[in-house]
Amino acid sequence: MASATARVPAHPAVQPAAQPAARAAEPAAVFVTWDGDPTTTLSVDWHLAPGTDIAALQLRGPGIPRWRTVRGAAVPFPHSTRTVRRARVTGLRPDATYELRIGGAAPWRVRTMPARLTRPVTFAAGGDTQAGDAQFGATNRMVAARDVDFVLLGGDLAYSNGDPRLVRREETWFETVTRTLVTADRRLIPVVAAVGNHEIFSERDTTAATRRMIDSTGVKLGDATYYRVLHAHAAQRQHNAVDVGDYLSLLLLDTDHAGPVDGAQTAWLRDALDRRRAVPHLFPIYHVPGYPSVRAYEGRTSARVREHWAPLFDAAGVRVAFENHDHAYKRTFPIRGNRRDSTGVVYVGDGAWGAGPRPIGRDHKGEPAWYLDRTASVNHGIIVTLDGAAARLEVRDSTGAMIDSLRVTARSVARTASRR
Repeated sequence: MASATARVPAHPAVQPAAQPAARAAEPAAVFVTWDGDPTTTLSVDWHLAPGTDIAALQLRGPGIPRWRTVRGAAVPFPHSTRTVRRARVTGLRPDATYELRIGGAAPWRVRTMPARLTRPVTFAAGGDTQAGDAQFGATNRMVAARDVDFVLLGGDLAYSNGDPRLVRREETWFETVTRTLVTADRRLIPVVAAVGNHEIFSERDTTAATRRMIDSTGVKLGDATYYRVLHAHAAQRQHNAVDVGDYLSLLLLDTDHAGPVDGAQTAWLRDALDRRRAVPHLFPIYHVPGYPSVRAYEGRTSARVREHWAPLFDAAGVRVAFENHDHAYKRTFPIRGNRRDSTGVVYVGDGAWGAGPRPIGRDHKGEPAWYLDRTASVNHGIIVTLDGAAARLEVRDSTGAMIDSLRVTARSVARTASRR
């Protein structure tokens, strides 16, 4: 009997299950600073994990009704597997808020500075931040809650010492900034930073392993590699000036780290002060204090700051100078000619944004320092508000509690002078 051959019924081809769309890459960190006029320009870096790339950012806001694409130039992240893209966004409107989109991350906001002091301008000053969330992040959140326009730091940021083996500290620092120096409405707060000793590779370890590391990486003693590359304004030199409209100048100085206090830097400072005689609010910021709250008054760099820079501050009518390095809070009496004088400069610091606080007067040989007016051994940020013809300082710990306050009038300025 002939056998029948069974027919297999035809079925449509089985279709693979729909896959979710690939998620767009997100930056590992985003960093906003100034490398140009802060009233019309923003410098934006975004850090990228290995194997990812986001070639451009998108921006929209006043005068830019549709998303504008701005490509980022490739910047190496020294000694890291990460890479960086940097975009210098120009042609923005003063005192305007823009939306910023990078890859698949939720949009942020960014804001330019006002060209004139038509509203109160607020910034936070300090230094010695460390990198992690515990104290650095806590102080960041405190100042972000006050909607500051920008943050001004006086060195010793990630404590990486310019060392390739400590690159993770740099990565963590920028991640912490992205996560915590942001307002409730996701506005990224610009950061401008001076250089400190912990930005410099000055390795004292002379072991064979360290020598091999130096040979293999090309790192050079005295170089501030991470600072110079990852902070756009520091690419050319470690002392610099940032001018905001016609009302504010910031002088970022280097206290014997990448360059000496005296010589070319002091000549530059003299000229910078002269050019800014018409600016009512002018603040020098640097790392090692001339009037230390913890370390010895006789310290070499402290003495050099008093010798070379303090007379220039006196002559220019500087009202407040920001100092750091000692990991405590201090406010001096007004000082002129290295003496207490009601017409002099108030030196405020001393760099305890996130670093562990030290005891006041630790190296002062048991004698109260003649120049210290207010002190506290506590982490803090200094909130500065420029309003009319005065600057108001509020010093707050990382919980927001008030430690100190001060009001100083603006400098008497030569209105006929001009900046070049």
